[in-house]
Amino acid sequence: MIPESDAIRKLEQVLRRVDARLVLDKPSVRYMADPFAGVEYGLGLGSAGALMFMPEADLAAPDWESRLFKKLEAAKRYLETFPQEHPVRR
Repeated sequence: MIPESDAIRKLEQVLRRVDARLVLDKPSVRYMADPFAGVEYGLGLGSAGALMFMPEADLAAPDWESRLFKKLEAAKRYLETFPQEHPVRR
C-alpha cells in the first residue's frame, strides 16, 4: 500500500513537468484496494476536471516517473477536449 502523501508528492512532481496548468485536487486523493490497488485523485485543467485513477504498480515501480509522465500526459490530452471557458449567452 502506497501512502497517500507519497502519491501526492509523486503526482505533483510529474505534473509540473507535464504542464504547469494541471492542478491536483489534494483532498480528493485516496488509496483504493478494490477492485484494483491504486490511488484515486482529482485532476483539473482550467475549468475542466476529472476523477482519475493511478494503479499502485505504476506509483511503486522503479520507473515510476516515466510511467506517471505518460499517463498524466494522456490525462492532459483528455482534459483539453473539454471547453476551457463557458460561453457567454445573450
